[in-house]
Amino acid sequence: MNEIKNKKLAIIGTSPIMILLYFRLIKKNSIDVFESSNIGGAWRIDEINGKNYTTHNNVIVALNEKEEKFIDKINNELENLGCTKIKPTGKYETLSNYIHKNIYIHDLSGLYLSFKKKCNSLIQKKVSSIKTSYNKVSINGTEYDQVYLPSCFDINQIMIEKTSLCTSSSKSISHHLTVVYDKINVPDISYTENFDNVFDRAYFKQEGKNTFFTGRVRRKYKKLPSNKLVDASTLLKNTTNNIIKLKLNKYYHTIIEEDILEDLKSKLNKTNIFIIETRQFVKSYKLLNSFLS
Repeated sequence: MNEIKNKKLAIIGTSPIMILLYFRLIKKNSIDVFESSNIGGAWRIDEINGKNYTTHNNVIVALNEKEEKFIDKINNELENLGCTKIKPTGKYETLSNYIHKNIYIHDLSGLYLSFKKKCNSLIQKKVSSIKTSYNKVSINGTEYDQVYLPSCFDINQIMIEKTSLCTSSSKSISHHLTVVYDKINVPDISYTENFDNVFDRAYFKQEGKNTFFTGRVRRKYKKLPSNKLVDASTLLKNTTNNIIKLKLNKYYHTIIEEDILEDLKSKLNKTNIFIIETRQFVKSYKLLNSFLS
């Protein structure tokens, strides 16, 4: 792709990959960023008692040898943008058959802080329609030279000239429970994707005198309230006396079927609307590098 400079651009969404795209392009362009929810999307960070924690159990990990080569590059770029990382001290387990060589627990709060400081054109509105005509793309009446979408987006209409494209998507809601403990011995688990009967992805994190647990609730248990989730969990049910706080976070996923997404990419190929892969961090980072090279 040719160098992008002196353009008026729009980026939809603030997942980490889209923020990295922003930092790559902002040096030579003007960019509006549209975000209708929390910065970070499915990777957002929340705060309890002044301590940051990741709400949705996402990790940065390679799933094959080719992706492994990008871990150091990812770490360096994230560190330059204010992020920190640590080596897990407890059990680290994914469902991948690939044996990971470089495993870290990342704190992305620095990335979001850097973005908030740098971006003076964050537009907190939902984008429902995008139209392109004569090499210009229109969003809410404003024209852009180029627009970038994540691979999971909720936009009712994309029009090329006068032709409307199929953007059909479905919705899924994931539930993630965070438990804050005071002075407790917990399983030595830094991250796992098969925690117990109630939670699949889960982690423990020590923050001063407190221990944070965050786990994604399995579908079978989604209707239970926070305290009942702990009672039903085989690994947490005996920890209730040490709980300081419970917080249930819900994330509304937009899912576009692969065939629809590929058809969209094909039809947008000759326009100034680009779909950036965002579904798996390391693969997405690799593709982002290729896209901008």
